[in-house]
Amino acid sequence: GKPGVSVFHMGSSKKGLQPLYDILENSDVPIGKLLPTHVNRSESLFEQALAFALKGGVIDITTSIPDPVAPAEGIARAVKAGVPLSRVTLSSDGNGSQPLFDAAGNLTGIGVAGFESLLETLQTLVNHYGFSLANALRPLTTSVAAFLSLDGKGEIRPGNDADLLVFSADLRIEQVYARGKRMVNEGKACVKGTFEPA
Repeated sequence: GKPGVSVFHMGSSKKGLQPLYDILENSDVPIGKLLPTHVNRSESLFEQALAFALKGGVIDITTSIPDPVAPAEGIARAVKAGVPLSRVTLSSDGNGSQPLFDAAGNLTGIGVAGFESLLETLQTLVNHYGFSLANALRPLTTSVAAFLSLDGKGEIRPGNDADLLVFSADLRIEQVYARGKRMVNEGKACVKGTFEPA
């Protein structure tokens, strides 16, 4: 039941996406099975990612990377370039290690990345770029579920898991349901994890 896909964490190499093209040229791996992530970490990498998506690949924009290509800006640019939203995913790097830098750019420590950038990107797509809520949600829902072959996920329809978010008019999360069970109500967690105090 697991898809044969690979996620490639793109760094600051001058080669950009060339290693992925090398894989495609020297194997029978289809382009739709490779997912470069962190593609918004540099302008040149982002331009390469747009070309990759236009060739049939899927790209992942990291919402916790605010520049040089802000995540909502990246989605808007992809759409303008003709990339279908089905070929763009958004991820936060939430719970991953996050380097911390001082004003001079020196590494000062390692923190833990949060998830709030996903919601902030959704809000920016709707409020600043004029995306419909349905289209703004696609890189967070249907595109991810399709790439990862997550049956029953990514959209609301009969037979799917009842994983739902209920938003306020200003796009704040009011309720969260996971498989039909309410996990968050009025913006506050109502279910605790095994090791969380009651």
